[in-house]
Amino acid sequence: MFSSKARYGLKAMAVLADRYVEESFISVDDIVATEHAPAKFLESILTQLRKQGLLLSRRGPSGGYRLARSPEEITLAEVVRTLDGAFAPTTCARTRNPICCEGCDDMERCYIRPFMRRVRDEMARVLEGQTLANLADRFHSDSPASDIKL
Repeated sequence: MFSSKARYGLKAMAVLADRYVEESFISVDDIVATEHAPAKFLESILTQLRKQGLLLSRRGPSGGYRLARSPEEITLAEVVRTLDGAFAPTTCARTRNPICCEGCDDMERCYIRPFMRRVRDEMARVLEGQTLANLADRFHSDSPASDIKL
């Protein structure tokens, strides 16, 4: 359900969280080499995250990006919402300004809307309950992703 932008953004943020040291900036080239992401696409993602206040940047030979806050303070929900917007799998399931989906003329009588709202709520619950620190810890763990405590 996430766009490639959100997936690459989460991966890049995980790299930055894994290497988080205050005042230490990581170059885009280092992130590209680690995650095998298209450089221009990743640069635009990082710029968007910086504009939203999740990253700091610095130009020059020792420049690059770093997290604006500690990895424990940035949730996966913040990253995904910045890059993809609302979590709603359908337009009628959105929290703000829900609208009928294509082919539906009454979302209040729609059979699937209650289920899509539950999907939205569960996605939000999981992503808000996990931080970049949790994501970075996955790099160093041998346990499967299903072992993440929710």
